[in-house]
Amino acid sequence: MKKIICLLIILSCIACNNESNNREFMYDSPPQGKYIEWFGNNSLANELAMIGMYHFMNAEQEKATAFFEEAVKYDSSMFAPHVCLAEMSVDGSEKQKYHIAEAKKNVADNNETSKIFVSILDLKPDGYWGYFDSSGSIKLWREMHELEPRGNFIQQFYSLNIKDNKESISTITKFIENAKKEGDRYEHFLNNLGYKYMADGNMEEAKSSFEKYIDAYKVGYNPYDSMGEYYLKQGDSTLAKQYYSMALEKYPFAKNASNVLGHLN
Repeated sequence: MKKIICLLIILSCIACNNESNNREFMYDSPPQGKYIEWFGNNSLANELAMIGMYHFMNAEQEKATAFFEEAVKYDSSMFAPHVCLAEMSVDGSEKQKYHIAEAKKNVADNNETSKIFVSILDLKPDGYWGYFDSSGSIKLWREMHELEPRGNFIQQFYSLNIKDNKESISTITKFIENAKKEGDRYEHFLNNLGYKYMADGNMEEAKSSFEKYIDAYKVGYNPYDSMGEYYLKQGDSTLAKQYYSMALEKYPFAKNASNVLGHLN
């Protein structure tokens, strides 16, 4: 938590310098297209939202929540962080209802892709994630992907929701190849790929995918959590403990790793 607070202070300082010295942020607005319109009118809010989005795609919900909550404080007109915050909130809670209402209100003047994205919150949240992988979500992700095939965030959840494992694996592999060619981030796809291989019974390729995930995203904590789950499914509790412990070393507030270690110990 202290690290997040320090990072937010640093970003605030950068924002001030950006106004006076025309310094650039890490994340630029996307090129012209029909992408989900994540950006609002505040540079710091945009930066916070993009950092939150990256953690969200890597299933690092603890960090994603902190960055998204700060983003909407700096720009109350944003909708996309509210969608993700609704996804991560307790189902039926007042907090979730608030984020759903804000997302729907704020998306009114945005493009079709953005409105489809928000409409996910009208589905029954019966998936592992909740809304994003719910039983009716594939239709919406497919519509968004058809509108903007280049959208990295859309690709993530479109490919995740393809029920046929082999088709999903093929699609994710293609997205990884394209991301590498374009110089875009692809680490999060490796995580999905590992789980799809596990679901398909190919444990060797699953392990390889998680190893590549760790190598590509060394600073993250979810790669180690995923490898811990791999070894847990293999019945190797010793190595599972080792990797879950590494996840906690990377980020002491990693909830899943902490919970699993509690059971294993």
